[in-house]
Amino acid sequence: MKKILLSIAVLCIANLSISQVVFQSDLSSWASGVPTDFFGTKTNLDSANCTEVMTGAMHGTSIANLVNTGSGHKRFTTKGVNVVSGERYVVQMWMAGTAGDFRVATVDTSSNSYSYSSYQSLSGTMPVILRDTITIGSSTTQVEFIISFRNTTALGAALDSVSISRLMGPPPPVPSFSTRTIYEIQYTTDASGDSPFEDSLVETTGIVTASYSGGYWIQDSAAAWNGIYVFDNSNSPARGDNVTIKGLVAEYFGLTQIKNIDTLITNSTGNVLPAKLSLNSMTMKNEMYEGVLARASNAKCTDPAAGFGEWTFSNVPGDTARVDDIMYLFSPVLGTRYDITGVVYYSFSNFKLQPRDSLDVVASTITSIDEKGLEFSLYPNPVNTVLTLSGFALETAEIFSINGKLIKSISLNTINNIDVADLENGAYILRVSGDNKIGVTRFIKQ
Repeated sequence: MKKILLSIAVLCIANLSISQVVFQSDLSSWASGVPTDFFGTKTNLDSANCTEVMTGAMHGTSIANLVNTGSGHKRFTTKGVNVVSGERYVVQMWMAGTAGDFRVATVDTSSNSYSYSSYQSLSGTMPVILRDTITIGSSTTQVEFIISFRNTTALGAALDSVSISRLMGPPPPVPSFSTRTIYEIQYTTDASGDSPFEDSLVETTGIVTASYSGGYWIQDSAAAWNGIYVFDNSNSPARGDNVTIKGLVAEYFGLTQIKNIDTLITNSTGNVLPAKLSLNSMTMKNEMYEGVLARASNAKCTDPAAGFGEWTFSNVPGDTARVDDIMYLFSPVLGTRYDITGVVYYSFSNFKLQPRDSLDVVASTITSIDEKGLEFSLYPNPVNTVLTLSGFALETAEIFSINGKLIKSISLNTINNIDVADLENGAYILRVSGDNKIGVTRFIKQ
């Protein structure tokens, strides 16, 4: 089952010149509050969530507005359609909407056997055509064609027209995928960093180290050149899954990736991830580490707000690197040192660490005062009720959680007692400023 998303302005339907239309509806005929061509026996969409809109139609006079804000799918099916067993049918849907995941399917009305495609997400306001090719079962002669959808906004998504055609020509040739390791796909001596297999169809296997709504990263060894990003918004493998994928190698503004995923096979789940490579703010900015799981230790925040959810750190004198927020947004404290885990990503001409969750950014275990030069002492540590600070020209103290959330701010003098009895037991970050200097350390509340 192959899916293509096309803009109406550039749709090419030459392949349908040798086809036979078996179903056509512009959603303009309604009875009892539902379109007369739909609401077959396998529909489980409430009729209240399918409403007729009589403005803006490009085909006929009406649009069916479909609403399902939940993550579970709803079926909107045709009436029974006679089909030829073993033949291919093309389903085309003219749609518009700012959100929603849509896929098509068939259900054999005699055996109750379902066959679903993968989801395709709507985004933006421009009308699009969703197109799927479905092969009918070897003994099936009548089906209901299903439009399955989820995750729309409360305003819904507009279905303007549906056309289903039987393809009469020979099936397309089966694509050939060459089996390659991730190392073979990534390794290059070209200064551009482009993969030697760019624009090639490949099959490769690895363990998922990170994922989000737009794709995931796979890795097959804890070594350079052994991680890669997979652009895939149809499949959602979990961290620790060992997967085999088939897709197209591509370069996206300097990022090597695999896209247009034809096949994903989950070989096993719950695998131990490859060990994190120990990198710093200088070494991570190298093509060989693109896509690998890495850790930067004792990394000092040099800019907590570098723009677009990013922040910078340094653990090499005179050099900085970026942390991004594709999977996890963290608000660091200027001058605080962190141990940062993430996958190495490349975008907008920068290599960046992408933390996956709150466990990937933690305060460094280094407890010495920050090198910016403010000298002070604190006692006792661990502390129960009162923390005492002493030093010269101390002005303010800020207490942060271990994840960087500001807990309280205190004005200081030469000798200062800070009441910490109300804090929960655990580790905290103390940031003291004065005389245009900053000092940072940690203390334990018990």
